[in-house]
Amino acid sequence: MSILIKDAAQRRRSNAPTTFGMNPFAAERLQSFGVDPRDFAEQQRAMGRTEGRRRLPQQNPNPVVTELSIDYRDVTTRTILQQAALGAFEADFLAEEVAPSAFVDQMKGTVILEDSTEERREVEDTASARGKSGEAPSAVLSVDYTCLERVLEDYQSRSDAEKAPSLLSITRLVEKLSRKAKRQHEIRVKTALTTATNYAAANRRALVGTTNWNGGVTADPFADMQFCLGAMYAPATHAVMSLEAWQAAQINDDLRAVLASQINNKGTLQREDFASYWGIPNVIVDEQRYTPIGTSAQARLYPAGTIALAHVSANPEMRTFLRNFMLRGGAAGFTTLAWFDEGLGPKGADRAKVSYSNSLTVVDATYGAIITGMRT
Repeated sequence: MSILIKDAAQRRRSNAPTTFGMNPFAAERLQSFGVDPRDFAEQQRAMGRTEGRRRLPQQNPNPVVTELSIDYRDVTTRTILQQAALGAFEADFLAEEVAPSAFVDQMKGTVILEDSTEERREVEDTASARGKSGEAPSAVLSVDYTCLERVLEDYQSRSDAEKAPSLLSITRLVEKLSRKAKRQHEIRVKTALTTATNYAAANRRALVGTTNWNGGVTADPFADMQFCLGAMYAPATHAVMSLEAWQAAQINDDLRAVLASQINNKGTLQREDFASYWGIPNVIVDEQRYTPIGTSAQARLYPAGTIALAHVSANPEMRTFLRNFMLRGGAAGFTTLAWFDEGLGPKGADRAKVSYSNSLTVVDATYGAIITGMRT
């Protein structure tokens, strides 16, 4: 009787990439969803040459420009300010990429989607001479949402604005305020994406002790990733992690040894290699920082030991893991209110308020998977 000893060498042989650079299990998984892994690999290489893509908020085709000769009082038009609120974002923002927005007309409601589980249900279809035909009932998935009102307010002293009108204008005030508002949304998306209980129980992988990727003696990142990809009911389109989590993947001996055989590999684990190998089009290593409430020190936005996988669809009629239901109004949901406050400073101040209403909702918990504790 022979016993298979699964050591590091055996793991690496069994997970060696295919001729088109993909993990064998990931290739089979993509094929089961009707995706040709070879075509995917070629598309991924083309995307790598163009540095990938990132879904960004829609900007106004006529951006707001504050000329030096324009007095700050001249740029307080409601339409211009709402456009300024819409167009203000930072390149690192990824909320719209992983939780696409769908506009709704009510603060509370239900969105109806097709329930694909009914298509897989076993039914009795045997026919008899006088019997009735078997029923194959259709069903729908009901997604409830409840929008919450969000608002932030700030002011700009007119005494200061007169000294530097090109730097301290009401338009710039609205832009800064909008970026702050959108950062709060980024934080909420991070929380939703990295909370293990938002995922189906069978789609969670918790690593402890020696199973950590960064030095754990029994670490098996291949088994961990295959578990997540196999648990998801749709192919993963996004993998999101912090820089520290990515570094844990980079220093894993097994991953580094297997992916070293990838085309154009330069000796280090690159995001393009990870994406091609696991069949995930978008691998995002987030480096954003924020200051949590009640602290004064900045921290990474995404946890150091978590990788979140998700199937993301921007089509509001399709299933996705996470959706941002946005109440319609203003400019793409953002509404700006500006007014003069004579009680502040010697010449008063211009106040601005940016508001929106949204509901960040998990649409389908089986369309995502999460690995926690992958770094000590």
